[in-house]
Amino acid sequence: MARLKFNVVTHTYIEAGATVEKVQGPVCCGHLLKIYESTGADAVVVGAGARVAAKARAAKLSPENVFAEKLREIIAPGDRVLDAGCGTGKFFGFDFARAAGCQLVGTDLREDVSANSGMDFCVRSELKRLPFVDASFDVVNCRLVIEHVDLPAVVLKEFYRVLKLGGRLAIFTPNLLHYFGAAARVTPHWFHVWFNSRVRRFDHDDIFPTHYRANTRRRLQRLAIDAGFSRAEITLVEGAPNALEFNSLLHRMGLGYEWLVNRHDFLSDFRLNIIAVAYKD
Repeated sequence: MARLKFNVVTHTYIEAGATVEKVQGPVCCGHLLKIYESTGADAVVVGAGARVAAKARAAKLSPENVFAEKLREIIAPGDRVLDAGCGTGKFFGFDFARAAGCQLVGTDLREDVSANSGMDFCVRSELKRLPFVDASFDVVNCRLVIEHVDLPAVVLKEFYRVLKLGGRLAIFTPNLLHYFGAAARVTPHWFHVWFNSRVRRFDHDDIFPTHYRANTRRRLQRLAIDAGFSRAEITLVEGAPNALEFNSLLHRMGLGYEWLVNRHDFLSDFRLNIIAVAYKD
């Protein structure tokens, strides 16, 4: 059974309408858990292939951390891993995979991709035409990349091609049905550059045009199946509205939205991030 591992020793687990209880040790996936740290905010976690939602700041379980834990579940010692859209390695690392003896290969269109010291080697290429032979990798990681792809169907077929039989594709991407994704979809690129550089303090080199052509649960699952994958497990995770902290009213509204979509599972399709794992069986 898959297991999520947390650094904090003691958590509080609550289920809707249930009493609070303290538990210790690793969390076992496969049944509904709400993760509560002693600071008081709640998070919802559902086992592999089911729903995942988090109240990130209190539980120390941001969407990014949920995705990182998912990668730890699907990457085995000695795997050959492709980081598709690896960038310069500024935002995400694979220390756990390196420690497990995995070979790490990065690919990106950036001219400075070779600056990514977290990879064993990097190749500059388009994701639509990967320069690798068939069945080259055990795992493909695609983190915060698919929203920038103009032809996701072609890219997913390339991922399928370079994966070995039994390979896994992991995708982490914004959800178009969340207010953040919806706002990004309808605003021009110059606004993204201004907002991300001035408000979120991103470097200009880390801001790219977006297309959002695979960014709902149903759309991404359909694209994965059409690409050849036998199944795709998709979960959606809500995160703290940190991007709204520049305005107290918007931030309070974001906190209310966060509570609402975490409280009611029928609203899970409106959570912030999509986490998908597709299998080539």
